[in-house]
Amino acid sequence: MNTVTARAPLISMPSIPDVQTLLRLFAGGLVGLLVWELWARYATPPVAGFPLEPPELVRSLIEHQTGITISLTLATILHYAVGVVGYPIAYWIVSRGLRSWGLILDVAVWLIFSAYVLWMAMSGKATGFIAFFWVLVTFLSATRCFNRNAVTADALSWGSFTWFNALGIFAPLAAQSFLLLTEFAPLSFMSWAGHVIYGAVAVLVFEKLAARHQAVP
Repeated sequence: MNTVTARAPLISMPSIPDVQTLLRLFAGGLVGLLVWELWARYATPPVAGFPLEPPELVRSLIEHQTGITISLTLATILHYAVGVVGYPIAYWIVSRGLRSWGLILDVAVWLIFSAYVLWMAMSGKATGFIAFFWVLVTFLSATRCFNRNAVTADALSWGSFTWFNALGIFAPLAAQSFLLLTEFAPLSFMSWAGHVIYGAVAVLVFEKLAARHQAVP
C-alpha cells in the first residue's frame, strides 16, 4: 500500500524559545552588531564619505511618525536593542515559521531591488555605480544556487533582508528616499554590505551555538 508523506505547511507557528535559546539568539545578535559597528565606523567613510549612522535613522523615523524628538543616546540604545534583540527574535520567527524562507526573502528582495533599479534606468537616474551594485546583489542572491551549505545561504539571505528592512521600509517611513539610492548610492551599498555581514554573522553564531547544544548528550 502506497503512503503519501505530508509536506510541512508553508507557514506554521514557531515554538516559543526558551531562555537558553534566547541567550544564544542575543549572543549572535551582539557579535553581529559588533562587526557591524566596525564596518559602519571604519570601512564605510572611505567609500561613502561618512559613516553609517543607524541611530539618526531611528531619530528621523520616530520624529516623522510621532513628532517626538528623542536624544541621540536613546536612539543609539534603540538601535542596539534592534540589533541584539529585535532582529534575532524576528529571525527565530521567520526561520522556524516559514518553509524555504531564505529563498523567499532572496527572491523578494532581488525582485523589488531590480524593479527599482530598472525604474531608475528608465528615468535616467541610474549610474554605473548603481549598475555595479545591482550586479553584486544579483550575484550574492544567485550563490544559493551552488552553495551546498544551506545555513550559510540562508544566513546571507537574512542579512540582505535586514538591509531592505532598514532602507526599503524604515527609511521611507522616516521621509527618506527608498533604499537611499537616488541621493546616497555609495552609502546604500555600504549599508547593504554591512547588513549582509551583520545578518550572516548573527545567524551563523546562533545556529552554531544551537547545534553545539543539541550535540551535547
